[in-house]
Amino acid sequence: MRRTLLLGFISFVILVCVTMAQTVVTDSDMIEYDRRIAEHHKTAFPTAGIIPNEETAKAVALAIAIPIWGKDKVNSELPLRAGLKGNVWTVIGSPHLHGGETGGELIIQLDKRTGATLAFVHTQ
Repeated sequence: MRRTLLLGFISFVILVCVTMAQTVVTDSDMIEYDRRIAEHHKTAFPTAGIIPNEETAKAVALAIAIPIWGKDKVNSELPLRAGLKGNVWTVIGSPHLHGGETGGELIIQLDKRTGATLAFVHTQ
């Protein structure tokens, strides 16, 4: 009786461990699974677009600009300004002074509807 009970308990523990091991997945597995779902999903964009207003355009532009030009350079061009023409947001930095001369500014264009980056440049 004890032996049967012990074998039953051990079998149960093994079953639980195997089940748990199968449910543990890595981040890359989850990302790949979700990538495949998104790949076959038709996206319905919001009526106002992914970037509906000036504040969102500025926030997205900051997220793009900092990895490209660095936090110090981008911060030196704050505040950003944004304008919408058609479905394209143009976000620009404030020109800054370098040794008495006005320096360049960042320019980033974003698609209002999809949120795509259309252009990014830094003038001299």
